[in-house]
Amino acid sequence: MQRSGQIVVLFALMLVVLLAFTGLALDGARLYMARNRLQHALDGAALAAANQFRIGRTMTHIRQAALDVLNAQGFNVALVQVYTCDDPGPYASELCTNPRRKLVRVETTVEVPMTFMRILGWNNVSLRASTTGEAASVDLVLIIDSSESMAYDTPMVLASSSPIVCIPTNSPNPNPACPRPQRPHFCNLTDQCMPMRQVRQAALDFTAQMYYPYDRVAVISFDRRAHLHLDLVNGDNLTAVQNAIRGIQVYDQSLSRDTAVCAGMFCSGENCQPVMQKIPGTGVDPRPCPSSNVAGALRLAYNILATQGRRDEEGALWAVVMLSDASPNATDPIEGFPEGLCPRYNSNPPPGSSDPTWYWGDPSYRPFCQDGDFEERHLSNSSRYDAEDAALDMLDVLKEAKVVIFSIGYGNLMHNLNVLPGGGRDRNLGEKFMRYAADYTDGDNQKACLQSGNDWFDPWAVWKPQGESCSNYFYAPDADALQMIFREIARRIFTRISR
Repeated sequence: MQRSGQIVVLFALMLVVLLAFTGLALDGARLYMARNRLQHALDGAALAAANQFRIGRTMTHIRQAALDVLNAQGFNVALVQVYTCDDPGPYASELCTNPRRKLVRVETTVEVPMTFMRILGWNNVSLRASTTGEAASVDLVLIIDSSESMAYDTPMVLASSSPIVCIPTNSPNPNPACPRPQRPHFCNLTDQCMPMRQVRQAALDFTAQMYYPYDRVAVISFDRRAHLHLDLVNGDNLTAVQNAIRGIQVYDQSLSRDTAVCAGMFCSGENCQPVMQKIPGTGVDPRPCPSSNVAGALRLAYNILATQGRRDEEGALWAVVMLSDASPNATDPIEGFPEGLCPRYNSNPPPGSSDPTWYWGDPSYRPFCQDGDFEERHLSNSSRYDAEDAALDMLDVLKEAKVVIFSIGYGNLMHNLNVLPGGGRDRNLGEKFMRYAADYTDGDNQKACLQSGNDWFDPWAVWKPQGESCSNYFYAPDADALQMIFREIARRIFTRISR
């Protein structure tokens, strides 16, 4: 009997131990699952908070974004702490980097109720977890076309006292109208150049959405040459960026004796004198009149990003936003071409010849200084290497550096060039280039701007209908469309995680 009693006692003790181990295993699994669930919720909260790094947002918005995610997951957020460099608490060394990064640390403690472990006196177990989320800081280069065509929408009329002096008018179709090449000189003086004025305003509104100094903006314009108005190092505050944008004016050919022949006048200050205008036509070389140096602008953008941009491991997105109303037709001076590339395929072609870079008959036909066929790409050692080829080569460099390009094609010349009938030229040459720039650098390799075909340079490929936005390319038929386009570009930049 005594032995049986001992067995009962021993069994009871073993049963208690077995129940304790079972409780430990079950409650341990509960803790493990609770910790994983908490960590995933914190990761989402930190990322949501980091995405609030936008102009006008405060620590209150950032903190609330984190709390909203945790609330949705069913967590008690009373003990949640959110830190950024603007309010780092004890984590300044982790969160306050130089240059700034969009880092948010979220930490909390939750109580997990126990079941079986209650018999050992453990009613709840505290779980403490933390995570640091990061949204992509943006190193952005804004490129704006400032060629003379950015004044062509300006209503101006010739002053009665002079055949070359223009004055602004409220009439949309003035008679006699001021010649287009001469308009920039007169509308720049009063900041009435259209569409440049609207372009600048849309760019000002766009850059006001960046979160400085976490985001940085460099500003470049291009005409016959590329011009750096502000680099990334100094583009870490809104005032500097917007002052740089306001400083962009339309290219005025009349201010240089070398290019005055393109405008038909030479101006010194407000004193302008007519000169014999060089109109491209029979036997007339159009150099130095082309003024869309896209290759130079892209090269300058790359140099800025490569020397001043934050590295990929620092969480920065490298992006270019480029607006243009024409296709590339000018380059920087190079050896053998002091005025830039403008190859001449034949020494003296007659009108109608198949492939000179400008038509030697009617000066109204375009383009100049390029072959006029997007699909026909040449190597740099070819005699046919032109301004568009140079710009395409720079896109290769930017693609390799993981730079995302958002392109805006402005106005009718994007797909309505007046080309020589039967001459093999693309009427939509400018739009093809701008679409390719955005599609090629998007990173998804989807060729979203092609309707059919697998190669942008396949002459049999079919592009999306003219004037249709695709990939990161946006078509702006007029200035009114720019605000909406810039807002969409900002949205895409802010929701992009990394390069």
